[in-house]
Amino acid sequence: MFALSVLSVRAPSVDAQELKKVRMGYPAFSLTFLTFFVAKDAGIFKKHGLDVDLVQLAGAVQTSALVAGEIDYLTGITGPLVAAARGLPFKGIMVTHDRTLFWLIGSPEIRRDEDLVGKTVAVDRLATLQDIVARDLIKRKGVNPDQVAYLQTGSVSNSVQSLSQGSVAAAVLSLPHNVMMLQKGYREVASAPEFNMRSASGGMAIHEAKLKKDPAGVKTVIRAVFEAMDFNRREKTWMVNYIQSKWKVSAKVAEESYKAWLNGFTTDGKIPINDLQEIYDQAYAAKLIPTPVPAAQVMDYTLTDEVYKERR
Repeated sequence: MFALSVLSVRAPSVDAQELKKVRMGYPAFSLTFLTFFVAKDAGIFKKHGLDVDLVQLAGAVQTSALVAGEIDYLTGITGPLVAAARGLPFKGIMVTHDRTLFWLIGSPEIRRDEDLVGKTVAVDRLATLQDIVARDLIKRKGVNPDQVAYLQTGSVSNSVQSLSQGSVAAAVLSLPHNVMMLQKGYREVASAPEFNMRSASGGMAIHEAKLKKDPAGVKTVIRAVFEAMDFNRREKTWMVNYIQSKWKVSAKVAEESYKAWLNGFTTDGKIPINDLQEIYDQAYAAKLIPTPVPAAQVMDYTLTDEVYKERR
């Protein structure tokens, strides 16, 4: 309820009839997409004349919904960019995080990295960013990733359940789930922040037709997201309370998660194209994605650059 009270203070009154309906898809109930949850619940989208419906979509349903026009934006942009490389008319337009926010959390029995050999690691979906990161982290720890099995669970919540039930030896988790499992006695085997790994962890992808048809509307959404990012950085107490309430975690978990989440937060809504290209090249070389991804062709920062310059 605290979010609603802040809403009444921070957001100016906007006639419901003036609001423009926007549907955004997000792949997991994770802090990776916290900016978009906050933009809605703190009234920032509404302030910009937007009535945003956040819809959780898993797997291939995300790209299918974007193709069909059932949603306007995808906030998990790894899948859409791979789909764009395969010929679907998508563009990545903005990146909110340029650091990878995944942790490989193992059961208490996994005491050494080598203990993963012959075991199973849970990821939300095969051939996506989690899968790529899992294999990369295991390799960086000196273990052959081909000697580990990978189980697709469908969501981070399912991965937590699989790990809790002992169905897998480890799982790739996002905030705040990794912090919660550590407090329960599970072990951090490796983490993307440990190696300063970069990726387009959160952001927005869109259908090319919408990008061409309604650039002004797209800029309004980008403008609102930038304002939400400013709010994210500035309002620490509000953010910690919000995380605690929305994810039903302790104040300590919420604060630790918030601090970790701020790492890699972009200032200009972008990740350098060369860095993004390197990530996809590595994934393709490891046969984790079916086609090369020409990052410069599937990203279009034009409108994000325009909004960023307007704000300065």
